[in-house]
Amino acid sequence: DLHSTSRRQRQMCIRDSIGTYYEFDNWHIEAEYLYKTYAKNSFDDVHAFNAFVNYDLFIKKGLFQKISFLGRYDSMGDHSNGNADEDGKLYITDYSRQRVTGGVTLSFGKAFQADLRLNYEKYFYDKLSLAKESEQDKFVMELMVRF
Repeated sequence: DLHSTSRRQRQMCIRDSIGTYYEFDNWHIEAEYLYKTYAKNSFDDVHAFNAFVNYDLFIKKGLFQKISFLGRYDSMGDHSNGNADEDGKLYITDYSRQRVTGGVTLSFGKAFQADLRLNYEKYFYDKLSLAKESEQDKFVMELMVRF
């Protein structure tokens, strides 16, 4: 078991996790599969998969050191955070979904170690009405600063 979590007498374990990556030239490609189980068959097993590809374009002049073009796909089945309802049964806290993300990361030069990431995330649900507001189609802008 790689990870275990206990909540209200329920336990979930990530039983199998396998991942790999490959780098060549300016490319980085990776993929990972996870298999999550719940103690005493208290909830259906969960399968998750993600794949990521990144291409770095280095820039010799200007404010940015490089521009990275990114693509990601991930999917996960219905899963529970391990909390039980009033009847002691686990319930779905995150519904099955797939997501495709595309974007760019602008990396500042050496004087200021930071990245500006601009992404669009597209979600796919069997029923959109089940989606949490935070897990619906959106544009994301992040500023990551390293100290």
